[in-house]
Amino acid sequence: MTPDIVEAVATAVTVFIGSVVLGTVGFGMGISTTPFLLLVLEPKTIVVVVNSVSIILFVLVIAKNRSHLQVREIAPISAAGVAGVPVAVYALDEVGTGALRIGIALLILALTALTASNVRGRLPPGGVLGLVVGFVGSVLINTTGIGGPLIVLYGLSRGWSRNAVRASASLYFLAIEGAGVAGYFFVGLMTKERATLVLIAAPPLVIGFWLATNLVGRMNEAVFRRAVLSVITVACVVVLVRELAPI
Repeated sequence: MTPDIVEAVATAVTVFIGSVVLGTVGFGMGISTTPFLLLVLEPKTIVVVVNSVSIILFVLVIAKNRSHLQVREIAPISAAGVAGVPVAVYALDEVGTGALRIGIALLILALTALTASNVRGRLPPGGVLGLVVGFVGSVLINTTGIGGPLIVLYGLSRGWSRNAVRASASLYFLAIEGAGVAGYFFVGLMTKERATLVLIAAPPLVIGFWLATNLVGRMNEAVFRRAVLSVITVACVVVLVRELAPI
C-alpha cells in the first residue's frame, strides 16, 4: 500500500516546517510536526516516519556544531537511552491507535507548556539523574515521537551553551532513534507505505534545515517561538476534541 496524495503532501510540508522550526528555535521535530500529522495520519505511522527521517537532521546538526559536543556526559545518557528502545518498540507495537493519539496530544501539551516556561537550572546535575532522563526520554520518543525537551532541559541544567545543547542532544537522538528505527524494522512497523513517506519527507527536511541556518540570525526568535508554541497548542486541542467528542 502506498500513501495517497494528501498524506504525501501533508508529510512533506509538515516535515519542512518542523525542520525550519528546529533549526531556528531549537525544539524537536516531533513536538513541531506531530500535532498536524495527527489530523491526516494514524499515530504509529507518524512516530515511525518522523523518527526515521529525523536521523538525517541530527547528522546535519552534529556536523554543524561538532566542536561543541559534550561527549563524556552525553555518552552514558545515550547508552541508557538505547537500553530503553526495546521497551518503547514493544509498547508502540502493542498500544491501540486511539489511546496513542490521545496520549501523544496530551504529552505534547505538557511539554509545550514546559518549553514555554523556559525552565533552567532547576534539575540537579549529573549522576543517576542523567541516566534516568536518557532512559525515559528514549521510551517517550520511540513510542510517541515526543520527549526531546527532557534532554534539552537536562543539558541546560548542566550549564551547556545553546550550541552544546543542540549538538549533544542531537547525538543522543541519533543513537536512540537509530536503534529505534532498527527495532521498527525488526517488529514489522516499517511498512512499505511508511518507508515511502520517509523518502518523500527527506528532501523537504534538508531544504528546511538549510533555510533555518540562513534565517536564524535574521528573525525575532522570541516572537517566532511564541507563535509556534501557540499553533502547536491549538492543533493538539483540535486532535483531543476529535478523539474525545464521540465518548
